[in-house]
Amino acid sequence: MENKPKDSTKELFPLLMSSIEKFHWYDSLPNYPNFIFGRLEFTKRIDPSLAETAWKLALDRQPLAGVQPVKIKRRWYWKPSVDDKVVGNGSAKGSFNYQESASSPDPWCFEECESQLTISSHLEIRVSGAEASPSDTCGAPAGCLTSVYFAVHHAISDGAGAILVVNEWLAIYSNLEAGRAATAGLQRLEPERLRGRNHLGILRWSYLKHLFKQPVALFGATKFLFRNSVDLSAQKDAAEGMARLYPAIVGRWVDADAVRGLNRESCRLGVTLNSIMLGRLFESLTKFLARDGVICRRDWVRVILPISIRGMSDRRMPATNRTTIVQLDRRLDEKALSDDFYSNLDREIRIIRGWQLDKIFLICIRLLSIVDPVLRHIVGSRKSRGTVVFTNLGEPFRKLIKSQSHRAEFSGSAMHQFDLVGPVREGTPLNYTVARHGERIRVSLHYDAGVFSSNRAGDLLDSYVSELLRDPLCSVD
Repeated sequence: MENKPKDSTKELFPLLMSSIEKFHWYDSLPNYPNFIFGRLEFTKRIDPSLAETAWKLALDRQPLAGVQPVKIKRRWYWKPSVDDKVVGNGSAKGSFNYQESASSPDPWCFEECESQLTISSHLEIRVSGAEASPSDTCGAPAGCLTSVYFAVHHAISDGAGAILVVNEWLAIYSNLEAGRAATAGLQRLEPERLRGRNHLGILRWSYLKHLFKQPVALFGATKFLFRNSVDLSAQKDAAEGMARLYPAIVGRWVDADAVRGLNRESCRLGVTLNSIMLGRLFESLTKFLARDGVICRRDWVRVILPISIRGMSDRRMPATNRTTIVQLDRRLDEKALSDDFYSNLDREIRIIRGWQLDKIFLICIRLLSIVDPVLRHIVGSRKSRGTVVFTNLGEPFRKLIKSQSHRAEFSGSAMHQFDLVGPVREGTPLNYTVARHGERIRVSLHYDAGVFSSNRAGDLLDSYVSELLRDPLCSVD
């Protein structure tokens, strides 16, 4: 008799909330919840019934879907907020909405109650299906467009986790459409790994070694404590009383020729493509700020760089938050497009990763969590922590299924465009995101519509895309 696999999901709860999860939970505001947002557009009409079934089955694989925070003996835990028993093909872990419309779905409306920010609505998908004219498709085949919108709370998922859920939804939909078993070819997830999700990747015996790094890290941290960076939100251009639609997102494509040029430049300098794109971002911000004429050339631009700490052992972990951040400062009068600029930027990132200095942020959050009111007070401060946020998502829609016979053709052949963005805080940094799809790069910008008009946000993004498109050999000294 074959032994039935043990379901360890129910044994997880109540699950102690990690320090980084608490940080992002406290960082939520009713009008600006700490959500990762995404929108995908397909040149193909989808079957609403299959799409909803696939979405619910994808959520059923995620233990942290549909959880809420509870306080037990002065400590915060996650526990399921709903009965997660599957009824037919359904699940109460998240919501699915489909509408036939020529316009985008209505903006998300969030409850005023803080506890509502992390329950069942934190994994949500909205789908809009409409007829498309040739002018709407921008080179894609005329016909039907399907727009997919999704949201996931950052307290329970990082960008990689959100992408995992959406990719599994696409794969399950393809399986159902082809008449295969729903989860055929999907990787096996290991929910029990969520117990160790707060592990920083530092062995207990190596904490002593890590102590010697603290003076180095703290010395580097002083520049962020005593140095003011440029705050783009200080130049508010949105009209008073403007409706604050959340999220406000704008996106652009970078074509294959420009991407090949960026790759050649990275090979020539011996640096990563990420360092090239970061250097171009600094350059675009410098030119944009100089154009306004109100910024001193000796001011500092600070880019906040999220870094995933997922290791090989985390590859089968369900959606969760396994990220940290580092901050990179550069002065406006530095020559951003010089070879030395790229090399120094790349070297700084390598030192941060090699010395595990990116863990300092998480260690500080963990120490602050010991005194919960202190963490809440610090996170509750609305002061800007930087100029912009920059995230490289890699290739978010690569195939996640093992067998080539079970390929998810839906996402590969029919996707027209997409935008995946991290959260923004009210009146604080712009959030730039880059991701590859095939030979192209998609650049997206998430901004506070109460501070930046859509025209200004578009100009900011166009300035960056122009730098990515520019041939470095044509740059003027």
